[in-house]
Amino acid sequence: MPTLSLDCVYLAYFASHIPITMAVDLMPLLPTRLIPQPLLALNAFLTNTLGDPFMLIGHTRTDLTWFRALLACELVLQLPFFFYAVWALWNSCPRRHLPLLVYGVHVSTTMAPVLGTLAFGDIDRSRNERLALGAMYLPYLLVPLIMAARSFAECSRMFASRVKKTE
Repeated sequence: MPTLSLDCVYLAYFASHIPITMAVDLMPLLPTRLIPQPLLALNAFLTNTLGDPFMLIGHTRTDLTWFRALLACELVLQLPFFFYAVWALWNSCPRRHLPLLVYGVHVSTTMAPVLGTLAFGDIDRSRNERLALGAMYLPYLLVPLIMAARSFAECSRMFASRVKKTE
C-alpha cells in the first residue's frame, strides 16, 4: 500500500479510470447494437446533461475523428497500463516512475487538443457549457501533468545516484 500522498492520488486515479474507461470512454468506438442498454442510458444522460460533443454514440463528426483515435489509444495503450499502474502503486514498486512519466506525458499531450477544442473549437456549445466540460476534463490534464513532473524528478534523482555510484 502506498504511503506517499501523491501515490495514493495516482492509485485512486488509475483504479477509478478502469471502470470509467470501460463503461463510458470506449462506448463511442462501438456500434450502437453492441452496447448494453444501461451503458447507452448512461451515455445519453452524460451527453445530454453535460453537452459533451466528444462522447456521442452513433454520431459521426468528421471534425472530431481525431478524438476517436485518442479513444482507440485509450483502449489499446492506456487501459492495459491502468492495471499495471494500480499494481505498481499498490505495491510501491520502485520501478513505477518511468512508466508513470511516459503515461503522464502521453495523456497531457492528448488532453491539449481536447481542451483546445472546448476553448476555441467550432462546437455548438454555450460559454457555460464549455466551461463545465473544461472543468470535467481538466483533472485528466492536471493529474497526469503532475505525475509526469514528479516522475521526471524521481527518474532524474535515481539516474543521478546510479551515475555517482559508477564514478
